[in-house]
Amino acid sequence: MIKKKDFVDVRDLTKDEYLELLEVIRILKEADQKGIQIPLLKGQTIALMFDQPSTRTRVSFESAMDKLGGDALYLETKTMHVGEGRETMKDTALVISGMCDAIECRNENYDAVVDLAKWATVPVFNGMTSVSMHPTQALCDLFTIMENLPAGKKLEDVKVMWVGDNSADTSEENYHLGGVCRSDTFLFAKMGMTFIAAAPERAKMLPEDVEIVEGFCKESGGKYIQTDDPYEYAADVDFLLTDAWWYHGSDHLKPQKIEEFFPKYSINEELIAACPEWVKVMHPLPGNRGYEISNEVWDGPHSLLMEQAANRFHTQKGLLAAYMYPRVRKQQEALQQYYTAQVEALTTETIDKVAGTHYGDWV
Repeated sequence: MIKKKDFVDVRDLTKDEYLELLEVIRILKEADQKGIQIPLLKGQTIALMFDQPSTRTRVSFESAMDKLGGDALYLETKTMHVGEGRETMKDTALVISGMCDAIECRNENYDAVVDLAKWATVPVFNGMTSVSMHPTQALCDLFTIMENLPAGKKLEDVKVMWVGDNSADTSEENYHLGGVCRSDTFLFAKMGMTFIAAAPERAKMLPEDVEIVEGFCKESGGKYIQTDDPYEYAADVDFLLTDAWWYHGSDHLKPQKIEEFFPKYSINEELIAACPEWVKVMHPLPGNRGYEISNEVWDGPHSLLMEQAANRFHTQKGLLAAYMYPRVRKQQEALQQYYTAQVEALTTETIDKVAGTHYGDWV
């Protein structure tokens, strides 16, 4: 059983806890594919706080909560008092905790989500914090890899290569968008996998992040390899991963990123041909077709893009069940009937059948 209240950082759980979580996801996905929905979270509500656009994260959380029998409230941070700077995150966390059973938050600021989790008394899920961390996506990526392991290979045998932007540098002079890469690298290193980071010099993983990854690899037996040539290790990889080179709020970087990455770090038919025949391609989406991945590969037989996207839903179901279900207070039928009877007594009008003796006017 997972002991953590929140899912904010991929570094927070152990390998065994992740394996348990993956099994919960697998079971719920298998049930879903057989048309079975288990109302584990009936009567529960999650608040979804967003300060950025979202398709997969929002839809997956809302749909997952619905299929588990609960409800979801979509809250744009800019419409809340905390988003206007009129209320502290502490007060917001405590207020929402008193009304809802869990909180998901997508925020530009990682520290804001950490602060939210600190003060909330209910589980908090990090729905992405810009380039810092995207743990729900990383978990989905790991689950997708588990479902598509090459024949005869265990998770620890898998070799993943991330092509393109590996850096989470947010400095004005060298801004990069490697948040998903950062999350995946931490998680995959914890699981004992081999992670090959293929990027040009300016887009390499930050040294402090490499130190964390290598620490996890030392514990798990995984490997971290860095190269500036995607073709150097192509013959050995099982999965090719990449992410958007420019994104919401960074469209102005498009010319710079094309110059930096294209075509050398594009996953195209030439790179696929250099890989084993079973290689699979992944991208968290949204993406820039024809750049990070060529159209032929995007829509081709090696692509897991749509399966990976659909797995966001199954991943969220597993997360919600694992973190929220143990906290659900079971409904006692006798108590339910007792309180129902009290409410009915107070809300049901009393009318005397004898004319002129109705007491409602003076009570």
